[in-house]
Amino acid sequence: MSLNKVMLVGRTTKDLKKLITPSGHPVVHFSLAVDRNYINKEGNRETDFIPIVAWNRLAEILEQYTVKGTLIAVVGRLQTRRYTDSSGKNVRILEVAAEQISLLARSKNARQEEPVSEPEAAEEKAEHVGETSFVDEDFEEITIEDLENLFSV
Repeated sequence: MSLNKVMLVGRTTKDLKKLITPSGHPVVHFSLAVDRNYINKEGNRETDFIPIVAWNRLAEILEQYTVKGTLIAVVGRLQTRRYTDSSGKNVRILEVAAEQISLLARSKNARQEEPVSEPEAAEEKAEHVGETSFVDEDFEEITIEDLENLFSV
């Protein structure tokens, strides 16, 4: 038996740009800034920047509804990829392949578009948090209850 499941909550580090593969599949690559529970000697939380890849409908949703700083939850699996770069060097990448996303809080500057109306598989639905204020006034707030509902089994 084996298990490969990753759950992360963090903020996007840039505006996402969807690419189309030669075979016609949409894909986005981005980093998710995830704060650690550890506070260093200077009194700051340390942050990990986790590489994420999302394909097909998830890629389209992420491009449409997120901007830099959007708080999202990602559920997926850890995967490795290998390729040879243009200089002939072998490159190995460790990343999270997204299987589910939830939009927890979006920047007030996020693109305001109509939500996706067609029925999708449960793992591809984006949830929106109601209009509330966040501590730094740039983002909407998420509650502990929202997180508990997100991760309840």
